[in-house]
Amino acid sequence: MNRLFGSGSKAPKPTLDTASTNLEKRIGELDVQIQAKNIRLREHHEATKRMRGPALARRREEALRVLASRKRLEEQRARLEQQLEGMQSAQMMQDNLTGTVATVEAMKQANKTLKKQFKQVDLDRIERVQDEMRELQAVSDEIQETLSMGYEIPGGEPDEAELDEELAALGDELYADPGLLEMEGGGAADSDRLPDFLTEDPSFNEPAPAAAGKVQEVAR
Repeated sequence: MNRLFGSGSKAPKPTLDTASTNLEKRIGELDVQIQAKNIRLREHHEATKRMRGPALARRREEALRVLASRKRLEEQRARLEQQLEGMQSAQMMQDNLTGTVATVEAMKQANKTLKKQFKQVDLDRIERVQDEMRELQAVSDEIQETLSMGYEIPGGEPDEAELDEELAALGDELYADPGLLEMEGGGAADSDRLPDFLTEDPSFNEPAPAAAGKVQEVAR
C-alpha cells in the first residue's frame, strides 16, 4: 500500500498557533482584494457622472459585477474572521490549561518539599528554646534593673527636722557654758594672758638672787 500510495506524511501536525497564523494571512489577502474592488467601484462611480446612454448602462453593469465580487470577498472574510476568533478562544483555553497544569505540578512539588521540611521541625525543641529565651530575657531584665539602681548611704539621708533640733540644742549649750562664752568673747586680749599654772606659782614673779643684787647696785 505504501508503494502504491506513498508513505504517510511526516510533516508536523498543525497547531493552533500555525492555523491562526494561516488564517490571519488569508484575511490579510482578502483585505487587499476588497480594497482593490473599492478602488474600481470609485472609478466606475466617477465615470458614470460623465456618461450617457448605452455607455452608462455598460459601466453600471460592470460596477454591479465588481460590487457583487466585493460582497463575496467580504462574506468569505467574515467567515474566516469567525474561525480565527474560535481558534483564538481555543488557544486561550489551551494556554490556561497549560498554566493550570504547571501550577498543579508546582504545588505538588512544593507539597513534597514542605513535608520533608516539616519532618525536620521538632515542636518540643522549639518550645524548649522559647522557654529558655523567656528565662534569659527575665534574667537580662533583672540585671538591667539592678544596674540602674542608685547607691544609697547606709542609714539613709538625715532628717532635716532632726538637724534643726540638734542645731537649736547646740546653741543652748554654747550660751549655757561660760568657758565657751569666754573663748568666744575673749578674742586677741586673752591670747596675751599667761596660763593659770604659771601665775599660781609665787616664785615666778620674784627675780633670782643674783639678779636682785645687780638690780640694787644699779639703783644706788
